[in-house]
Amino acid sequence: MPADGDQSPEMGPVTRHAVRLAGYSFLILFFELALIRYLPGYVKIVGFYINFVLIATFLGMSLGLLRSAAAKRLQWMGLPAMIILLAAVKYFSNVYVEPPDDPNHFLWSAPLGISENITRIGVLPVALAMFAMTTAVFIPLGALLGREFRRFEPLQAYSIDIAGSLLGILAFAVMSWARTGPVVWFSVGFLVWVALSLESRRFLAALVPTAAGALAIVVWTGAGPAPEYWSPYYRINVLKGTDRYMIQVNGSFHQYVANLDPAGRVTDPGMIGIRNDYLRPYSFFDTPDTVLVVGAGTGNDVAVLLQIGAKYIDAVEIDPVIQDLGRALHYQQPYADPRVHAITNDARAHLRNTDQMYDAIVMGTLDSHTQLAGMGSLRLDNYVYTREAFEAVRARLKPDGTLVVLHFSQEAYIVAKIRQMITDAFGQPPVMLHNPPPAFFNMTFLAGAMRDTTITVSQMPATFFEDAATPVDDWPYLYLRQRTVPQHYLYTLLGVLVIALVSISITVRGTSGNNRGNDAAFNQLMFFMGAGFLLVETKSVTEMSLLFGSTWLVNVLVFASILVVILFANLRVIKHPPQSTNRLFLGLFVSLALAYLMPVRELLWLGAAGKWLLGGLMVALPVFFAAMIFAAMFRLGANASRALAFNVMGAVVGGVAEYSSMVVGIKALYLVAALAYIGAWLSARRQTAPASAVAGLPQATAA
Repeated sequence: MPADGDQSPEMGPVTRHAVRLAGYSFLILFFELALIRYLPGYVKIVGFYINFVLIATFLGMSLGLLRSAAAKRLQWMGLPAMIILLAAVKYFSNVYVEPPDDPNHFLWSAPLGISENITRIGVLPVALAMFAMTTAVFIPLGALLGREFRRFEPLQAYSIDIAGSLLGILAFAVMSWARTGPVVWFSVGFLVWVALSLESRRFLAALVPTAAGALAIVVWTGAGPAPEYWSPYYRINVLKGTDRYMIQVNGSFHQYVANLDPAGRVTDPGMIGIRNDYLRPYSFFDTPDTVLVVGAGTGNDVAVLLQIGAKYIDAVEIDPVIQDLGRALHYQQPYADPRVHAITNDARAHLRNTDQMYDAIVMGTLDSHTQLAGMGSLRLDNYVYTREAFEAVRARLKPDGTLVVLHFSQEAYIVAKIRQMITDAFGQPPVMLHNPPPAFFNMTFLAGAMRDTTITVSQMPATFFEDAATPVDDWPYLYLRQRTVPQHYLYTLLGVLVIALVSISITVRGTSGNNRGNDAAFNQLMFFMGAGFLLVETKSVTEMSLLFGSTWLVNVLVFASILVVILFANLRVIKHPPQSTNRLFLGLFVSLALAYLMPVRELLWLGAAGKWLLGGLMVALPVFFAAMIFAAMFRLGANASRALAFNVMGAVVGGVAEYSSMVVGIKALYLVAALAYIGAWLSARRQTAPASAVAGLPQATAA
């Protein structure tokens, strides 16, 4: 198939173009994942808008695909765009981004030790600047992808695209498993970019020094006096203090490795008070024999439990690097004790998978500081603080067992929410202890069997007992006061939409002269399919995280599985093209309805095989039917890259619409997706000869 508008002198072997198409798909996905990890690592506030990287990737791809005829000129834009973005990260890493003053939403974002002379700036300009610069990086890559895309039959090209994206996910997953850092990520990305540019000597001559300069900025940004580690979730720094090590993640305080010597052999007298804070809840019940610690971190809770005589401890921590830092640095070496069984997993996943019953369960100041999977508004720890999570805790306690929750609650409504969830799960309000500063945690909650519950609550603020919007699995927002989209999100999302509309309008006007007839028009069908698919994909990730845990590995498996389903749908349509999409649309709507009506909490208690079967079907069926609709219609298109551009444009709107879950809940995303698919179905019915339409995303999102 000729490449309409391509400026290259000749086509070359088909296999070479297939490799190049897969390579650009790999590169887009790989850089997307790298930036999802890298940007919040140094610009803390970006971590709370992390799906802006996803939206920027889609927007940049869409703009590039629309201008694929000018790919050779646009590819030069990628070099300064990457340098500018990385230089901006370096600049903003030394800027204090003021957290939004929003009474409805709390963000833990302030680093310690802020100098009075440091530059200060608000959230809105930083978030939008990073969004615009990230978008610019993906415009030339999208154009190059589009140029190669049009050299093949549509479904053949899309299948190669999916295969390249799948390789990108797997490659980055291996690097996450190996705990590599940004220098390795960007080195691999630039090496692939160089390999794809070997035939253009002029561009290659500019790319190599640009890559070297970009890597120099990455090294410079990461240079500092504190040791730096990269886990699958965070950039981690370790700072040595008196009788403690401070663990910082993404530039903010996360936890201490504390010297909790029982004999008081400490230099810092404040550490004695800290140890007393850890010991205080155990004065309310008998010494537990078997204990589960979730959020075990570097081992402070475990060290105290060993000192009071616990005989068996399961210590669960989701971050393997933080767990290893505890092994290496903790003064009391709790992880070396044979009574301790270190487990790297998500708290909810362990509660479901274990058969062990415990005398005590300790929730040790779980606070993730990062979002789930880089896709939306959920934080990594959101499913730990829900009513159903506390019910799961209660189910793993012995009849005379006790729950201990340690938390640093910066807002009174957060205390009220935790109190209400524990009350609902245990049938009685918890005992609450308040620790005045300095403290590692300011609130302790106790529920279950206790020998002393005479502590008074008269000195607690009345706001601790107010009615609060209780987090549940369908609305797991501990740090959101009520069902609303916070103002700072509304302002930034509005800014994102303005940037998207302006850039798309300029690009469409710039390309309309080179297109004739319906191919130049706005493709509603493809746009609605893209918006619906992004919402289904987001819902799939959150649902699987709830069923199998919020670990990075679960997210990798979900994204890879979605790509495999899309690839299977493509191959099926290539072999057996459907005569009509009406039945496929019916299957799509039925599968969405079943997924919406299926109570996820009932699946939580199934065995592993049952969860994989029913949970997998719940996720896979909407994806499969949407991908089949895409494949059936996309194969008829005359300009595949332009159809793909409008589909990805729809994904931008779907990414913005995902924030509606803060109001309507997670399950309702299926209803929002259904509205988008109804728009696609109506658009398809209006078309006498279907234009190319895309039901699936060309790239999977972050793990």
